[in-house]
Amino acid sequence: MYRAASILVPVDFSDTSNAAISVALQMADRSEAKVYFLHVDPTLGADMDTLLSESGSTGPIATQIADREAAIQRDIDLELERAASAGHPLRSTTHQLIISGGDWVDVSLALIEEHHIELVVAATHGGEKGSLMGLIQGSSTERLVRKAPCSVFVVRAEGFPYLKD
Repeated sequence: MYRAASILVPVDFSDTSNAAISVALQMADRSEAKVYFLHVDPTLGADMDTLLSESGSTGPIATQIADREAAIQRDIDLELERAASAGHPLRSTTHQLIISGGDWVDVSLALIEEHHIELVVAATHGGEKGSLMGLIQGSSTERLVRKAPCSVFVVRAEGFPYLKD
């Protein structure tokens, strides 16, 4: 069985993203991997570290980041509860929450290098199929698959066992 020591999960708070969280938690449970949960907000911008230091730890950007970290943790806890109630309890895994600005694929690629990520579990929403841009570029997840130096496990929400709210 494939085992990864480190897993990256980009999170956008969608049902499909919750499915990716669930898959990553199940994989991490089996291999005792560390999981990095990443949320990238393009409105925060790439100079987010500068903005944080200028506004202090109590400014609106710090509050926004804390709110997103709390939302990711709620999604993680929900998936752990869903697995347990389905009769498949998962161990709590070592994880880190990362909030960033910029393009999520570029940030993901940088984190893969920085943290020596072995596997990315990414949700797909089907891209911009049907549009000219989608035809030319493909979806962001497809771009990640093409550029990532590690394996990428792509998750769709349809039919996923724990998404039954």
